[in-house]
Amino acid sequence: MGSNIFYPDDYFVIQKRLDHVNAESLRLWGTMSVAQMMEHCSMQLELGLGKIEQADFEGSRLMRTAFGRWLFLYALPWPKGIRTPPRMDMVKNNIYPNDFQFRKRNLFELLEQVRQSPGLKPHPFFGAMNKRVWGRLIWKHLDHHLRQFGC
Repeated sequence: MGSNIFYPDDYFVIQKRLDHVNAESLRLWGTMSVAQMMEHCSMQLELGLGKIEQADFEGSRLMRTAFGRWLFLYALPWPKGIRTPPRMDMVKNNIYPNDFQFRKRNLFELLEQVRQSPGLKPHPFFGAMNKRVWGRLIWKHLDHHLRQFGC
């Protein structure tokens, strides 16, 4: 039922794709640099781990239903230029990290923390989700941004 970071084979593929990203990777669309992308993806994991305080729910109520989550996480591809939640928008928030290797290591460490965590916090768009659904969201988010940088 879709790739997921909690499935060993899928996680291995994501790790390998992340390994191919480097400081010179060029974006194929969007506005983020590769270091910003690493930070942006890390923020999603920090949100799930409760390291970033969650604001009130954002987005459509539909996304907090089982149907909305299924549609967004399994049925529909994510288009280039999909809207970024305001606080995770690197460019609009003037977040310009310069240490790519640190950002990459941090992303790998956060992925391991998520995989070891007994549970994850509610998501601002999707609400409370079990680990399997969170794992699908994380995989799809990473896949989207890895494709953005040709990996």
